[in-house]
Amino acid sequence: MEEKILDFIMDYAAENSTVPFQVIEEEFNIMMDDGLRAIISDALWDRDNVSDVVIENDGYVITLFED
Repeated sequence: MEEKILDFIMDYAAENSTVPFQVIEEEFNIMMDDGLRAIISDALWDRDNVSDVVIENDGYVITLFED
C-alpha cells in the first residue's frame, strides 16, 4: 500500500508542484495526521528524482529534478 501512495503522489507531483492532503485522503480513504505526513515526506526524500519536499498546511510541495 505504501508504494501505491508514493507512486500516486509522484504522478500527481509530476503535473502539479503541490499535492493536497485531501486528494491523497480521498484517493486512499485514509486520514493524514502529522505522523503519517512526516513518514510519507521521509519516504518521498528517498526517491531519486525528488530534490525537495516541504510539508505545508494543506499539502506537500514537491520539487523534482529536471531530466
